[in-house]
Amino acid sequence: MNYQLELNDRPFKAILKGTKKVEGRVPTHWDKTPYEQMKKGDTITFFRVSDRKEMTVAVLYVRHYPDTKTMLESEGTKNVLSSGGNIKQGINSYNSIENYQENIPKYGIYAIGVKSLKE
Repeated sequence: MNYQLELNDRPFKAILKGTKKVEGRVPTHWDKTPYEQMKKGDTITFFRVSDRKEMTVAVLYVRHYPDTKTMLESEGTKNVLSSGGNIKQGINSYNSIENYQENIPKYGIYAIGVKSLKE
């Protein structure tokens, strides 16, 4: 299965470069992607918000966590955060995304291991 998601410039570049290995996602009213059904072997086509440039990645794994702190501790901030921040900064960053702060306690957060399929 191929999923289509948007990404901002910094994480887009970091995944393309291979420095960001995990994309964290939370179900919201504006993102109906069935993350609980995503699995190894699926692909994601990311569209960069700024210019709609596409990048397809392989899904290596999907792990579900109860909260952002647990995800960042388990997956490692260097693998998840394109900003290079620490756990506290990572929590603040995820909480700043529309509806994430309210929805993480309800739905948890999905860590999606990704690898760019560079052509």
